[in-house]
Amino acid sequence: MSSAKRDLTPEEVLGFKNVEDAQISPDGSQVAFVVGDSFKAESKWPRSTILLVAVVGGEQRPLTCGPRTDSLPRWSPDGSRLAFLSDRLKEGQRQVFVIARDGGEALPLTNIAGAIPTPRGLNALQWSPDGRSLAFLMEDPETDEERAKRAAKEDAIAFEQQPKFVRVWVVDVATKSIRCVSPDNLQIWEFGWHPNSRELAAVVSDQPYEWAWYTNRIVRFGLGEAAQTVWQSKRQVAFPVWSPNGNQIAFISSNWSDRGCVAGDVWTIDSRGDEVRNVTTGIVASLGWMQWSSTGHELLAIGHDRGGTGVHRINVATGERSPVWWRQAAVAEAHWPRFSASRDGTLAVVLEDATHPRDVWMLREESGSLAARQLTHLHPQAAEIEVGDTTVHHWKGADGWEMQGLLIKPVGYRPGQCCPLVMWVHGGPTGISASRYYASFGWNQLLAAAGYAVFLPNYRGSTGWGVEFAESNIGDMGGKDFEDMLLGVDSLIESGIADPQRLGIAGWSYGGFTAAWAVSQTDRFRAAVMGAGISHWLSFHGKSSLADWDAIHYAESPYELAGRFQKFSPLSYHENLKTPTLILHGAEDQDVPVEQSYLFYRAIKDKRVPTELIVYPREDHAIKERTHLLDMSRRVLAWFRQYL
Repeated sequence: MSSAKRDLTPEEVLGFKNVEDAQISPDGSQVAFVVGDSFKAESKWPRSTILLVAVVGGEQRPLTCGPRTDSLPRWSPDGSRLAFLSDRLKEGQRQVFVIARDGGEALPLTNIAGAIPTPRGLNALQWSPDGRSLAFLMEDPETDEERAKRAAKEDAIAFEQQPKFVRVWVVDVATKSIRCVSPDNLQIWEFGWHPNSRELAAVVSDQPYEWAWYTNRIVRFGLGEAAQTVWQSKRQVAFPVWSPNGNQIAFISSNWSDRGCVAGDVWTIDSRGDEVRNVTTGIVASLGWMQWSSTGHELLAIGHDRGGTGVHRINVATGERSPVWWRQAAVAEAHWPRFSASRDGTLAVVLEDATHPRDVWMLREESGSLAARQLTHLHPQAAEIEVGDTTVHHWKGADGWEMQGLLIKPVGYRPGQCCPLVMWVHGGPTGISASRYYASFGWNQLLAAAGYAVFLPNYRGSTGWGVEFAESNIGDMGGKDFEDMLLGVDSLIESGIADPQRLGIAGWSYGGFTAAWAVSQTDRFRAAVMGAGISHWLSFHGKSSLADWDAIHYAESPYELAGRFQKFSPLSYHENLKTPTLILHGAEDQDVPVEQSYLFYRAIKDKRVPTELIVYPREDHAIKERTHLLDMSRRVLAWFRQYL
């Protein structure tokens, strides 16, 4: 290690700020973006503020200074103001605010009692094209009767009998009057304004539960009018965007495992629901965000692209595509890359790579392609911290498929050195281990600092290599995707990097399932960390908020006695459990209920195998409290030090 640099610690991981949601002004001169903590402490969400930076360069300046969470900056069409969300008036209750471009006092436009669902719904707040109003999503608030019953402890839980719908509301900027404009009994997940400011397209379901999203559809409706279905298929849809003349709607479609992790093919459809076309058929990338050209003849789209991030220009009429930018990097958010664009076509993104934390960048066209330029330098401490070298690793997976992943070498690695290896398995499975700065979150660079090589495989089912690849483990989760991973480990052993006697495995969510699956199938791994993983698919189906997803992704009824739900449950192989396993879970996890970890813990414990179950109170599927994040990192490092 260089004497000028120091080792990464769990505390320093949390010292990096979360940077997101870069929004360029319509005239292309300023970028608004959000900077906040990567953890939460006293408030419901991590504290964050909105900053501005000039495209020509210079220091960023704060636009807001709320005491808690300011987020979702959105420029008015004329660029004179920004709207944003903030819970500055009451902790946990977001309201819509506006502020002048030059700063000053932020003015509240709403006084609502319902939750505005973010951050997954990053189009949850949108100006109308005419600039007269703002539309936002809001969940039905608690009624007076419900509040009174709760106070009287008449609070029996009638499961899935008291639906709370998310609806579209519109606030008039001049008068502050608000009204609900979406149809009754329709769950709105996302929406987009028609250019005429009198109509919306939306991704909807008939029930307001997370499982209902997996059978969603696109509708259109006039403000306050009934909805007309535009498109529905066996795949999920996301991000409906009207063409400039309002005659077409572009959208993204694929099979996904998590709402908010959107990457697939780009489709267009006539606004009446006719002439649907996949305009990216066969693309070896997974696109997730786009914008129409001013003429409506082209789309500019960004997405996961062969392990990096790519921007493509698409001719809507012919389907002809041309790549205009690619980089071995990740455009935040890592699960859903996106950009904002000015009228002159300049793009603003938040970008990171293996050696650089998140910062705001601009992409501007030069000679038919996009040139990137960094606008902020928000993490000077990165220059003082030693990180393990990250390389792209290729190998042959099951059936000879070409596979790609990342290898993080230990800090101080010497050529020819044989290292203990931890395989970190990403969640989803329709996710990706992207080229990110892993010192700013998670355990990967902490493990590298502790002397371990870390392997991040992008197995079949991952995004970034097209819809066919992303859907290739449907009906087989734990089958050939797991073979892909093991063959990747074998390739690292054959290359001399990985010590076959010192292999570990870790992961969260689907990666947690894979860790549990691995120790039920093989004794190759000397230690495992199962984070929020699935141990018994049928019980998961009964309790998880994602209940429709597992049936879709196993392509079978959960109730087949000898079917895939039983075949791929780690608990079905409890007699094989021999590997010391640390189990971590959030107590309030609705995606993967904590019971999954209790079941697996008991099975390992009954086999007299070393195990620990750590449950974090108040936490859901993503652990966010600072003390819990520190505790988790320390336990993971200690576990591998002891058993690997």
